This record gives sequence, structure tokens and C-alpha cells, in this order.
Amino acid sequence: MVSFRRFVLESIRPRTASVASTLVSHAGIAPVPAAVHSIDESSFVPTLLSVLGAENVPIDTFHMATRAVSPLSRTALTLNLPVDAITDLVDEVIARSKEINDKVAAAKEFTFENTIKLLGDEDRTLQPLVSSFDFPSHVSADKAVRDASSAADTKWSAFCVETSMRKDVFLAVQKYAAKKEALDVNDQRLLDRIIRDFKRNGLDLDAATQERITAIKKEISELGILFSKNLGEENTKLFFDKAELEGLPADFIDRLTKREEDGKFEVSLKYPDAVPVLKLCHVDTTRAAMEAAFNSRCKDTNAEILDKLVKLRHEQALLLGFPNHASYILDVRMAKSPETVQTFLNTLNQKLQPLLDHDMKALLAIKEKTKLARNEPFDGKLHPYDMSYYINLIELEQYQVDHEALKKFFPLHVVTKGLFEIYQKLLGLRFVEVTEGLAEQVWHPDVKMYAVHDARKNDALVGHFFMDLHPRDGKYGHAAVFGLQPQAEGQLPAAALVANFSKPTAEKPSLLLHSEVVTYFHEFGHVFHQICSNVKWARFAGTSVERDFVECPSQMLENWCWEAETLNMLAGHIDDSTRKIPADLLERLIASKNANSGYTENRQLLFGLFDQAIHSGLESDIRTLWPEMQKRVVGLDATPGTFFPAAFGHLAGGYDAQYYGYMWSQVYATDMFFARFKEGKLLDAAAGADYRDMILARGGSRDAIDSLREFLGREPSQDAFLKSKGL
Repeated sequence: MVSFRRFVLESIRPRTASVASTLVSHAGIAPVPAAVHSIDESSFVPTLLSVLGAENVPIDTFHMATRAVSPLSRTALTLNLPVDAITDLVDEVIARSKEINDKVAAAKEFTFENTIKLLGDEDRTLQPLVSSFDFPSHVSADKAVRDASSAADTKWSAFCVETSMRKDVFLAVQKYAAKKEALDVNDQRLLDRIIRDFKRNGLDLDAATQERITAIKKEISELGILFSKNLGEENTKLFFDKAELEGLPADFIDRLTKREEDGKFEVSLKYPDAVPVLKLCHVDTTRAAMEAAFNSRCKDTNAEILDKLVKLRHEQALLLGFPNHASYILDVRMAKSPETVQTFLNTLNQKLQPLLDHDMKALLAIKEKTKLARNEPFDGKLHPYDMSYYINLIELEQYQVDHEALKKFFPLHVVTKGLFEIYQKLLGLRFVEVTEGLAEQVWHPDVKMYAVHDARKNDALVGHFFMDLHPRDGKYGHAAVFGLQPQAEGQLPAAALVANFSKPTAEKPSLLLHSEVVTYFHEFGHVFHQICSNVKWARFAGTSVERDFVECPSQMLENWCWEAETLNMLAGHIDDSTRKIPADLLERLIASKNANSGYTENRQLLFGLFDQAIHSGLESDIRTLWPEMQKRVVGLDATPGTFFPAAFGHLAGGYDAQYYGYMWSQVYATDMFFARFKEGKLLDAAAGADYRDMILARGGSRDAIDSLREFLGREPSQDAFLKSKGL
């Protein structure tokens, strides 16, 4: 197994003999073999392979040694691996993990160092290697690499399930715990969480039950990976002539590809294509075709997967002594129980109902008015393909906010500059673009990398982040942050922001809708939840908090996109970046924040309620449950033949029984913003320092409610959230 190691050594070949001894010393090999002293260009890789081969040093030691002499020495990642190196690396990481767990299980005298510390350090040392082989499945432009990465992820996930069910390791941990040694709060939390996880996997149950739980976990993992892969590979194209795209701006149409045989324009279902069509196209049939296709993505393959996932999760919950999957999941979340979540969602649904009723009447009225003005028939109802279009018209009519015109004030490069400035000021940081050795490190030419320095502490390096902002075939289709390397003692964090903003050309920059600016700002918040982490154990780093709190820090930061001071920092006209949004337009944009919030907030409630329903042991067919709930919660009939949940990646990607967390954490986020930042303190260094130190830095090293209480100086409240909605 040398293809991965060979690839890494080849990547640092330009530094050849001058780094050979350093490599060997970092690997802890002494004395340095004579061959290393006389190493030359031709023998660089074979000599070091023999010294740093698979049989000589563990994979994590090899990797840390090679990165120590890399230009990116504090980032233990290799994110541009070829197929054979990916296949090789997953096998090496599995072997290393097994070695660590075998060592724990084989201990004779149980100490913190030979049980808990070994398991805690495993998270730190192996996670960057796992990211190196599984992250490419989301971003590589090479399908063979994506497939190899997906296969490696499936293999690794199956191994992790087996490891999580190792009774011998559990018994070793229990024997150490029985000694009841005095531990500091961080070490005790690590021990408690390890024991809790083993018990939640059923390791205190009989062997037959454990075997079935293991099989279920493996199948759930494989199905989740396949669900995501199907969405990533989805490449449906629709074709329209120019008349069918009436209402779409020239810059949108100009970037579309024309089909040779008939000159029709090719439109994908990716967000940069689908969203403008649904929002701006005047032609009902075009929007209807787009909505039907968009909400039919993977409807057969992924609907079947989702159905299997729901059944498997329910069976596992019953085996573990819970009445349903929601109860199992929420037992370790802030909410604690499905009853709490149902009360939360239903109460908000009731409180927001007047806003929903108002919005639906207003949308129907503007549809009737528009149809009359165009001398087109009015059918007296709203359809799913109407919603984005008439929501946009409402904003144009009531607030005179033309989002297409507003885009000219949000060129991507201008927004990025302002985004960086705000985050640096607020959090006391400094960003520096990394260029040396970048081509050796990144997975695509579009990708940029930045080093983050702490302006509060002698400009110390605190982490790295990558930016991959433009769509391409096979790439993750929305916007997300991937935590590539967790922070821990002795290791700096790294994260990747992956988005799908339109790509600039030599003639035209990429222009963002204001909603995309909000998304960009939100996702960047997740990056800095990772980067500002300051914990002892990687297990608790960054976003490793309760799932119903993880969105809170980023949701709070969305508010900066609705305040005049910071909006002007994010804006600059396409023709003159010093030209800011006119004051009257800026005022109207801010006033439009709650436009149609009755519909948009209840739509979020619909997602949360559906997620809870399918994971609460209901026997309903998920295919019929979705349209029933959509009609009941938001008053809208689903388009026949569509099934949106098949493309609802959260249901298979770790948010199962937890989607309510977006609304749950939004309540806390609004409270945090109003309490500490709202009134003239958007860039306040003291408030920013508290936010960084009390919320971001603490990660999962303590319960989220304790971080909130410290930051607020009191118990959290719903008052600010309801006030922000005009209630």
C-alpha cells in the first residue's frame, strides 16, 4: 500500500534532499539512515518510501511528517488525490484505526492514557486523512475520482459502524471508568461521551440485538451516501426557446448553451439556473416545467431510499428501547423530546398563521392583478410554480425592490471583500491568501485557500479555509461548509466553503442576488465556527455541538445582511465599486425583510413537521404524507407526480428528526443578535470577542445552553424572534 504515500512524496519532490532528514526526524526515526544523507533527485521518493513505508511508521505519523515540510505545514490534508491513492488511503486509515482500538482492548492495566486518550487522539489524527479520501466525492470534477471517493466513504462508514459496536473496547472503557479517577472537566466530558455513544449503540444489550443494530447502521450509512451521490450526479436539462424565457435578464440568457439542432437554450436544475427561472420568468408553462422537474429530482431512486431509511431508523430505535427514531435522536439534543419539538413547531405555526393567511391573500391578489393586466386567464388559485414569481412581484410592488437590478450592487468579488472585512473586524482576525504550493493542494483551479491569523494574539496562525464557489457537473449542488480538519491541542482547523454562485467571465463578473449574499454570509459563519474553535479534544471542535444549535451562530450573522452599515460594506456597483446602494433603495430592502415571512417561515415549519412525522413511528406512506402536510401547513397543493423530499438532502445527510433545529436555533440567534449587536454594535470588538470566545471557541466542550447563558447574561427568550416577525 504505497500509492498514497508515493503521491504525497511526489508532491513535495521540489524540496528533495533539503527536506529528507527533516522528514525522517519528524517521523521519530533515529538514527537517520545513511541513505537519507546522500539522497538525490532520482532516489528521493524510493528512498523515503523505504524509510517511511507502511511497515515503518503509522499512516498518521507519516502524514504529519510530510506536512511538516510542506508549504501548508499546518494543514494535514491532501485533497487532490488520484483514484489509486484514494483507494490506498482508506485501507491505511482503516488499518490504523483498527490498530488503535485493538490497543485499547488489549490493555492489561487501564489508564487514561491507554484508553480514553488513545480514542480521543484518534479523532484528531485520522479525521484529516478521512477528509482527504471522502471530501472529493462532493467536489471533484473527475467522475472516476468522485466514484472512488464515494466507494471509500462507504467502506470507511461500514468500518466505523463495526468499530462503534466493539464490545471489547467498550469493556476496556468501562473498566477504566470504574476506577473513578479525578479528571478535569474536558477529560471527564470525553469519557462520558464515549460511554454514552457505546450505550446508544446497544452495547449493553444481547449479542443478537447488537448484531442486528450493526447491520442496520451499515445499511443506513450506505443508503445515506447513495442518496447524496444520486443528487450530486443528477444532470437533467430542460430546453426552452427565447420566448419561453421571457422575463429573464439578458446576462442570464447569454450564459446559457444553445442546442445545435433547434437553437433552444439549455437550462439545468442547478440553483443558478432553476432559481432565476422560477423567480423571474413571465411564462407560466416554463415555470411549471421547471418546478415539476426541480421537485422531481431523483424522485424514484431517492424516494425508495428514504422509505428504507425511515423504516431502518424506526427498527433501530425500538431495539434500543425508544418508541421511535425521533425520541432516540432528541434524547441527546437541546430539545430532549419529540413532545417539546412538536409543541415548539405547532405553537409557532399557530402564531404565524395570521401572517401566512395575509401572505397567501396578497399573493393571490397580485396574481389576479397581473393576469388581468396581461389579458391572461386567472384560475383563482396559487400553484407551487407561482410562489417565487409572485413573491418577487410583491417585493417589487410593495417595496419597489427589484432584485435583478439590485444584483448590480453585489458583484461576487465586492461581496467577498466586504465579507472578509466584516468577519476580520468582528472576530479580531486577519486573512491571507495562500498561493505557494496551492496547485499541489487543491482539487480544482477555481478553488482559493486562505490562512487565518489571530490579530488579538501576535498574529498567530489559527487555521485555514478553502473557497469553492462555482457550479460544475457532479459537484455538491447547494451551499455548505465541510469541516475538513478539526481543531485540537496541537492541530489547527481547516474548512471548505462549497457553493454554486454563477461563475464570472472575462466580460462579466458574477452577480449575486441579495438572498445569495445572505447564504454566503451564513455559510461563512460555519467556517468560523470551525476556525475559531479552541478546545482540548477534536471530538468537541467547532460545529460539534448539539444539532439543534449548530445553525444558531450562522443564523445570527445573517442579520448583518439586513443592516445599513454592514450592507454598504458588502455592496459596490458593477461599474464602480465605490458606488453604494442608494439610501432609499437600501431602506426599502431592509423594510422588505419580513415580506412574505408568513409563507417562508411556515414552509420551514412544514419541513420540520414532515421530518418529525416520518420519524415518529407513523405508518403513513411518505409519498402521500408530504402533499397532505404541504396542503395543511402552507395551504398549497403539491404538483402531481412530484416528490420534493427525494431531493431534501437533510433527511439523509444527518438532519433526520432534527430539521426543526433551523427554527429552534433561529429563535436563539435572534435573541443573541438583539441582545448584543443590534443597536450600533455590529462591528463592536468587545461583543465580537465575547461571541468568538463564549460561543464559537467553546464548540461542544460544554452544553450549548450554558454557552448561550454566558453570552446573554440571562436565560434565552423567544421575545426577540416574535418581535422580529412583527408579532
